[in-house]
Amino acid sequence: MEDRIHTAYKGEIYGISFFSFFAKNYADKSHSQLWETLIHVEVLTAKLLEPYLDKHSIEYDKHNTDMQLKGIKDAEFWVDLPWDQLVQTLTNWVEPYEEKYRVWAEEAKENIQAFSLIADHETAIFQCWKAEMIGKSGVPILLRFIKRYSTV
Repeated sequence: MEDRIHTAYKGEIYGISFFSFFAKNYADKSHSQLWETLIHVEVLTAKLLEPYLDKHSIEYDKHNTDMQLKGIKDAEFWVDLPWDQLVQTLTNWVEPYEEKYRVWAEEAKENIQAFSLIADHETAIFQCWKAEMIGKSGVPILLRFIKRYSTV
């Protein structure tokens, strides 16, 4: 189970890099708040996972170059998509992760809070993109996640 937490942590490093690339390079700057809020969600989640990794003596790298480069590479592939197509692509891309992390949370026998965090994080991002798909801002969904977990 600890390897799952480590995998999720590396996903946060990836996500920070991925969304940071969009924040800097997506042509339509009207989505800046969304990108910044997504980055905040990723940073917060990574920070909250670190005590679980420490508790189990799992080494982790806050600046994992492989994950950072993978995030940039994937973002480069999609950065030129028009907004509607990008939102659809990201919604479809996040959905299987959201499902997988919910299963992880259901299967967890220990570190339940960590697995709930991981699942809630991915659900917030998925719900954010689903809101964006119907023309609503996904930022409030992300802000609820941040508010909930900033008090932990």
